[in-house]
Amino acid sequence: MASIVKRKNKFSVVYTYTDDKGDKRQKWETFATNAEAKRRKAEVEFQQESGTLVIPEAKTVKELLEDYTSIYGVNTWAMSTYEARRSLIFNYIMLIITCRK
Repeated sequence: MASIVKRKNKFSVVYTYTDDKGDKRQKWETFATNAEAKRRKAEVEFQQESGTLVIPEAKTVKELLEDYTSIYGVNTWAMSTYEARRSLIFNYIMLIITCRK
């Protein structure tokens, strides 16, 4: 089962899942509107009942930055800001992160 928790002006969907080691974990996903949270809650409950729930997670810092720019950056930054920050991230930060010595 999932539940919706209001935190200031945001809504969080809270649910439990079992990780790879068999431990129970709690996952919080935050949304801007109650309608989005209700939609995600229904989706999570359906996936839990059918056994197809996949927990969204980034495995590496590179994947996390890619998700960050594609989700947060596209919706929040102006086009010129998005292009500048994306260029900085991918041309400088990614090079340092992926460079192995």
